Amino acid sequence: MVRLWLIVVVAAVAFTVYAVIDCATMPRQRVRSLSRGVWVLLVIVLPVLGGVLWFLLGRAPATNPGGGSGYRGPEDDPDFLGGPSGPEQHRTDKDQDDETLRDLEQQFRDRERERRRDQRRDDDGRTDR
Repeated sequence: MVRLWLIVVVAAVAFTVYAVIDCATMPRQRVRSLSRGVWVLLVIVLPVLGGVLWFLLGRAPATNPGGGSGYRGPEDDPDFLGGPSGPEQHRTDKDQDDETLRDLEQQFRDRERERRRDQRRDDDGRTDR
């Protein structure tokens, strides 16, 4: 029986701590009915009942559940690293690889033309000795 009470007490304390942290870190726009400080005090004074009241009455639902104005991690934020803006912003790795390949092919063609031109000069009987 003592173990059961110990489990209930630990669960109540964990729930109360979670409710206090949730209440204290909730954005002001999502706190309903009372001010945030009053909610935190209520959750601490009435441990389990205050937490239940907070989750049922104190929290407003998120306005845009699919994302939007909420926190975005750096990997999801295109402005985080100050990358390119405009049309360059939507380039993929394949686009960059294609552009690099085109540049290399152009360099190869230029060198091939230059090599042929040098061969024609040598074939004309000119020697550079």
